[in-house]
This record gives sequence, structure tokens and C-alpha cells, in this order.
Amino acid sequence: MANETIPPSDAPAGTTTPPAGLPTNTPAMDAKEIDDGKTFAILSYVISLIGLPFFIVPLVMRNNDFALYHAKQCLMLWIAGAIGGAICSILSFLCIGFLLIPVLLIGMLVLEVMGILNAVGGKVKPLPIIGKWGEEWFKGLRKA
Repeated sequence: MANETIPPSDAPAGTTTPPAGLPTNTPAMDAKEIDDGKTFAILSYVISLIGLPFFIVPLVMRNNDFALYHAKQCLMLWIAGAIGGAICSILSFLCIGFLLIPVLLIGMLVLEVMGILNAVGGKVKPLPIIGKWGEEWFKGLRKA
């Protein structure tokens, strides 16, 4: 049961700790914090699917740890997409980039859907491959 959160002994009832493998600077969240931030967390991914950087809203507002966590994950997804797109553009001169673009787009779509499912499920779980950097690179962004 690696996805479960276990309440720490010195924390108030209802408080959860991040799953194993998550950076220690990930905030502990209770059920109310998750419920309050779920809408913005889901919107971060869903609206970014159509190309709008909605994840900026929770990053600027920073009033909910759950929404902020998923906004950081979504921002990392955008950065990975931009880097992947730049690499594909450069490799297009060698006729390889055109073959990699569909792979990149499918990978991005899969990660977006995984992020949406994590947000809907109330999970504080990093996206595969890139999620660990999202929390590390943006650890200075904390709840205001």
C-alpha cells in the first residue's frame, strides 16, 4: 500500500504525511486541505490540456498546499514539454524529430491524465519520470 498516507504520531488527527519516496519538503495535508484545493488542482491539468497555463493561478494565489503541489507538477510537465519540443525541433533537421513528436505528445498526454487522476483521487503523488523535479525545483514556492 505505497499510495496510502500514514498519520504521524505527533500530528493532529486527520493530518497525513507524504507517501514514501516523496521529498521531505512536501507539506503534510489534512482532508480539508485536499478537498479545498481539489478544484484548482484538477483545473491546473485540465485547462493545460487545451494549451492554457492555468497552473499559474494556484502558483500565484498559494493559499492551498494541495492545489500548489499539483500546480508545481503541472508546471514541471510544461517545462518538460518545452524542452522535449526544443529537442524535437533540433532533431527535425536530421529527420528524426518528426518521428519523436508523436511520442512526446502521447507521453505528455499520459502524464496529464495521470496528474488529473491523482488530483481527483486526492493523492499527493509525483508524476512518473518528471514529478520529483517539480517538487525539488520549486520548493521555494510555499503556501502564502
